[in-house]
Amino acid sequence: MVPRHLSAFRSRSEIDLSVKTTTQSVPLIFRMPILPAPMDTICGPEMCRIFSDNGMYGMIHRFQSDDQRRTLYANLRAEGKDAIIAIGLDEEHFLKSIYADGARLFIIDVANGFNIHVEPVISTLRDFGDTFVICGNVASKEGFEYLATLGVDAIRVGIGNGSMCTTSVMTGVGQGIVSALRECVQLKKEKALRTLIIADGGVSEVGHIALALALGADLVMIGRMFAGTREAEGNILKYNGKLYKAFRGSASFAVQKKSKGNPYFVEGDETIVSYKGSVQNIFDQMEAGLRSAFSYMGAANVRQLQDHASFVCYRMDEKLFKSS
Repeated sequence: MVPRHLSAFRSRSEIDLSVKTTTQSVPLIFRMPILPAPMDTICGPEMCRIFSDNGMYGMIHRFQSDDQRRTLYANLRAEGKDAIIAIGLDEEHFLKSIYADGARLFIIDVANGFNIHVEPVISTLRDFGDTFVICGNVASKEGFEYLATLGVDAIRVGIGNGSMCTTSVMTGVGQGIVSALRECVQLKKEKALRTLIIADGGVSEVGHIALALALGADLVMIGRMFAGTREAEGNILKYNGKLYKAFRGSASFAVQKKSKGNPYFVEGDETIVSYKGSVQNIFDQMEAGLRSAFSYMGAANVRQLQDHASFVCYRMDEKLFKSS
């Protein structure tokens, strides 16, 4: 990003990083425009709690039993906290039961959201009348328009961009996250759509979050930056005197074996990452970096950042600008 607007900020504390949703029956306020990826090595109960404590929303991932998800949700609700419930296809019974328990925030977590089989799930959620619905993933304006027309509140944009995702390698499908965002943002403007755009994948530094927001994303979904933290789900491992935690993609062998038995086709990697301590340190770095980025760009909030955005591609980042 290139600063082309005179900044008038004496202090970065004057900047508003919040995102307020106003287009659906469940208005939400995010203190920062950040979501955790619904991965089984990221979103455990402690991650959900600390997201809530920081004015954001955690995810209850779907790679566990119905009873585990219901118990986890019930415990969060008892503490006065809320979280987004991840669901797959063909989970109508669980969907209705968790709704009866009080759940109103949902993410339909499928690899390809541009698929007719998401329609019945979206229809069920919309018929409830008071839900916030995220769906995806898509990598094109056609996919974005399809889901927006079905009435979802937010759409995950990005296929093949995550650090643990091997979809593009294994299938040749996907495009760079910048190209995908530009397509969807342009369509959103042309059609005057109010559906939120979630940038999903290719974000490994705080500066990438600022770039994704400036390109038009309303929220940014993050996995790897939260991996290895104390609150990330999973045990701490010790190897050669150093501490690590596991990190794996949702389409990896281990995750599929846990949820489906013998995997038919693997599109995700597995690795270990260095132990990072509390995710609160990551939140603090994100907040400081984003406030600084907004200040440089003379932007008081996300909308102004997008209005003031000016880019030059003299240094192509391998992850954020892949194939763009």
